[in-house]
Amino acid sequence: MSQSVCAQHLTAEERADYDRHRAQSTPFDQAWTDPVEPACWRWPVLDVAALLDIACDGFAEATRALILSAPTGALAVRTWQEDLCALCGRHDGQGLVLDHDHATTLIRGYLCRSCNVREAHTGGVFDLYRQRNPATILGVREQYWNDVAEVLNPQSLLPTPPPTDRWRKNPAAGIGL
Repeated sequence: MSQSVCAQHLTAEERADYDRHRAQSTPFDQAWTDPVEPACWRWPVLDVAALLDIACDGFAEATRALILSAPTGALAVRTWQEDLCALCGRHDGQGLVLDHDHATTLIRGYLCRSCNVREAHTGGVFDLYRQRNPATILGVREQYWNDVAEVLNPQSLLPTPPPTDRWRKNPAAGIGL
């Protein structure tokens, strides 16, 4: 394809070549722009029980019982998302991160690493996602499980007092630093 100023000023031959290239490219080849709405808003909603049946399909009854004895909200959300990011809808291949609300400790959905990093710092589609995420769409209310601290403390739902001033109570105070 010959070099043109922009895609709007292509000849018919260049336009056909450009369209052929775009049809063969993946979403990762195309410039990233934030979606207008979270991808999960366009997915058909399934019943949580049906999602858990799908997740446990093929397991022996004892294994199935063991899986279903633990909190299952995150499993239902993961099954519904089918390894796609709830925000951008992409399958990134690096695995998804379980996103959660730090104030309430409730899970929200699975995000790719890129969306998870950006979610905390931006508005727009991310605000929409926080208002109506996969967990709220499916009616799941489950606390986030942290492998290091086990489950987050339910006391975290209470307002926290303001932090103490570390400089006033600094152990190095008065030693000439």
